[in-house]
Amino acid sequence: MTAQANPVSSPTRIYFADLDGWGRDDQSAALAAFRRSCARILALAPDAPLDVKGGDPLYGKAGDWQPACRAATGSIGPGAGNARGFFQHWFVPVRFPAERGLFTGYYEPEMRGSLTRGGVYQTPVLAPPPGFRMVAGGGNFPTRAEIEDGALDTEGLALLWLESPIDAFFLHVQGSGRVRLPAGEIVRLTFAAKTGHEYTSIGKLLVERGEMTLEQVSMQTIRAWLEAHPAEGRALMQQNASYIFFRILRDVDETLGPPGAEQVNLTPGRSLAVDRSHHPLGTLLWLTTTHPTVDGQSMVPVARLMVAQDTGSAIKGRQRGDIFFGFGHDAGEIAGRMKAEGEFVALVPKEIAP
Repeated sequence: MTAQANPVSSPTRIYFADLDGWGRDDQSAALAAFRRSCARILALAPDAPLDVKGGDPLYGKAGDWQPACRAATGSIGPGAGNARGFFQHWFVPVRFPAERGLFTGYYEPEMRGSLTRGGVYQTPVLAPPPGFRMVAGGGNFPTRAEIEDGALDTEGLALLWLESPIDAFFLHVQGSGRVRLPAGEIVRLTFAAKTGHEYTSIGKLLVERGEMTLEQVSMQTIRAWLEAHPAEGRALMQQNASYIFFRILRDVDETLGPPGAEQVNLTPGRSLAVDRSHHPLGTLLWLTTTHPTVDGQSMVPVARLMVAQDTGSAIKGRQRGDIFFGFGHDAGEIAGRMKAEGEFVALVPKEIAP
């Protein structure tokens, strides 16, 4: 790939030494995540795009990545015994034109539910209707409000029933979750489909209504408002017309997350949701930002190698990402408060780097 004519607006090849924190990051977890992406990349034709959604031409084609992927899986060339050495052998960092963006977080929540409806368990989690196909804009398909008011046969589509409608709403926002049944068994749910109606941020709506400031918005403050205003909260949640359908996730390592948009299991702290029109799934991104501590009282520097393995309705722009923090209480406290400026630097195969 030849460099573009305008050096001001073109991505610029830099050195690993220019990445503040590169020598301190343990890239072994990133390499494990990258191997999972490589299973998909190696199955592509060499001249195929890395991602059907396109992405910046900077990243090249699948064939440009396949030698590194074969090495990562141990079949050819300098292998992955030393993760940092592996990435330095096969890739070079490429900085985008000077800009910073917004980075947020998501996680796999745990909530209480039952396989049968009864008592406090009244909020269904639905599988897609038979033959369902998403239509951009939602078409004539029912909105969230219409579905919650009975537009679909919830009895026939329900995978299980949750204790809290607020839990159900945040399950839709996160796209996956773990449900603890009355006997203690855990059922894992993951994204199956969405209606196609536009996603609306209820945090933004609360700001517009003067209920809180933009700086105050977090998962924790939104949940607190919904719990304090149950009737108004239901109407507010229904302002987000988008509705998510799920499937039960089986036989997955409990330390890994659910499959992301790339259909590989997410790695806590190393998998990233991106805008696929800029960054194809499976690509490598060096991220510098900060994230909050569990108690929300301070911020921790982040400088680590990430793998683009997911996407999201609110993730728009080249310098915009959503970090997967894993599951459990601590992951939820961090992800719910995560909202910080930061920067991506791409790692690109040497042969095609500008």
